[in-house]
Amino acid sequence: MPDVINKVISFIAGDGEGGSDKDVLLKQLAKEINQNKYAKFYRVKQGDVDPALGQYFFNLYRMIYPLQSFLKDPVKEAKIKHITLEAFLDKHVLDIIKRLSPEGIKERRKDAGPDFSKQLEEDLAALAAGFDNPRITAADKCYNLIASMKQFVFFDFYSLLKKFDPEIKEGDFLTQPKFAALEGDILAPDIGAFLSVIPRFEIDDDWKTVFEILKYCKGGTDVIPLAQWRSLQISLNDLRESKILDLIGKLTSGNPVWEIKPNIPHETLSGSWLEEKTREIREVIAGIVGKQRHAQISALEKEVFGTIETTRLHFYSSEKGKLLVDKNLENYTYAPALNHLIVFIQDYLSKEIHELCDILLIRGQWTNNTASRLMSDGYHDVMEITGEITSLDETLDEDGSDGARLRGALLRVDRDRSQARYIKSIVSSINEEALNLINRAVPSLIVVGKHLKILLDDYEKKPYDLIMNWKELTQFSKAPLAQRIGAAYKKINYFVQLMILETRPPEE
Repeated sequence: MPDVINKVISFIAGDGEGGSDKDVLLKQLAKEINQNKYAKFYRVKQGDVDPALGQYFFNLYRMIYPLQSFLKDPVKEAKIKHITLEAFLDKHVLDIIKRLSPEGIKERRKDAGPDFSKQLEEDLAALAAGFDNPRITAADKCYNLIASMKQFVFFDFYSLLKKFDPEIKEGDFLTQPKFAALEGDILAPDIGAFLSVIPRFEIDDDWKTVFEILKYCKGGTDVIPLAQWRSLQISLNDLRESKILDLIGKLTSGNPVWEIKPNIPHETLSGSWLEEKTREIREVIAGIVGKQRHAQISALEKEVFGTIETTRLHFYSSEKGKLLVDKNLENYTYAPALNHLIVFIQDYLSKEIHELCDILLIRGQWTNNTASRLMSDGYHDVMEITGEITSLDETLDEDGSDGARLRGALLRVDRDRSQARYIKSIVSSINEEALNLINRAVPSLIVVGKHLKILLDDYEKKPYDLIMNWKELTQFSKAPLAQRIGAAYKKINYFVQLMILETRPPEE
C-alpha cells in the first residue's frame, strides 16, 4: 500500500520517466476492475463500457421514473414542503400556522379591530418561538432525505442511456432498448455526475415517513412502493461499496487520482419556510397598516381642509413627481405634506389664527409675558417658513437651479442609467430640505396649539389666571371667542397629526 501511495504522489508531482508511474497505476486499475464483482460492466481489453451497464442504468431509470414525474411538479413540491413541516410540528404551532394562513387571516379580518396588525405581529413572534425546538430539526432531516431523493431521481438518465442506444424514447419502458458498447471516455462525465448524486443511505434514515408524506401528497396512493425503494437502496449501496464506477471513471479518464465528491443536500426547510411565511405576513401587515394610514390621512385631511384644493405648489407636487415614479426614480416623498403645510399657513394661520393672535396676544392683558412671547414666537416662526417653501418650489422650475439639472438628466436617463444616481442625489436633497421645513413648522405649531388649550382652560376659570380681560376680548370676536379658540386648537392638533403621518415611513 505505501508503494501505491508513493506512486500516486509521484504521478501528481509529475515525476518518473515516460509516464511509467501513471501506466503502472492504470494497469493496477484494470486489474482491480477484472477482479470486481461488477467486472461485466467494463471490457478492459477493448476499453469499452459493456451494454450491461446501460441495462443497469435503464433498470434504475424505470424504477425511479414515477418519482421523477411526480417530484418535478412545482405544486406538489410546495405541498410536500408544507406537509413535511406539519408532520413534525406540535398542535400549538399548527394552530398558529392555521391562524396565519391566507384563509385564516381573511376570516379574522371580518371582525378585526384597529389592532389587527398588532395581533398578526404577536402571532408571528409566537410562530418563530415555536420553531426553536428539536422537532424542527427532525423536520429538516426528513426533508433532506426528500432532497437527496430528488437529486437522484432528477439525474439525467435519459441522456446517458441515449449514448448506449440513440433510438431510445424518454419514458418508454415497453420497448426493450438495443444497447451497444461504448468507448469508456465517452461515459466518464456521466459516471462522475451519477456518483455525485447517489443518496447516502444511513441505517437510521426514516424513509417510511418520507413515503407516507409522498403518499399523502399523491392523494393516498404510493408514487412507488417503499419496498421498491428499499430494493434500490440495497442495489446502490452494493454498487457504491464495490467502487466499480470509481474504477471505471479513473481508467476511462486516464486519471488514477480521479475522484468525485458526493453532493449531500443541506436544506433548512424550517428556516426557508419561516422566512417565506414571515415575508408573507409582513406584506399583509404592511397592507393593513398602509390602508389604515391612508384612511387616517384622508380623515384628517377632511377635518383640516374640508373641500379645499390642497395642491398649492407648482413643481414640488405628487402630480409632477409621477414622471419620476414612472421611470422608477426617487420620488418627491414629502410633496403631499409640504403642500398641506403651505395651504394650512396661507388659508388658516394667516387668517383665522392671525385674527385670534391679534385678539389674544395684542389686546390681551397677560399675567405671564413669557407664555405670551412663546405663543407669539411659535406663530411667527411658522409664518416665516412660507417664503422658504416657495423658494424650494421655485428651484424646480425649468429655469431654477434644480429644475434645469433635473430636466437635462431626465432627457438622458433612458439611454444612460448612470443619470439615475444623479437624479437621486438632486431629489434626495430636495426631499431633505422639505422634511426640514416641515420638522421646523410642527414644533412651533405644537407650541401654538398648547397655548390655545391653556387659554381655553383659563377662559373657563373664575377668577382668570393667565389673561385678565377676557370679557373685554370677547367684544372683538365675530363669533364666541371660546368656541373659536377650541376650534383652532382642534384644527392645529389634527394638522400636526396629519404632518406626523405623512412624514413617518409607512412601515413604522
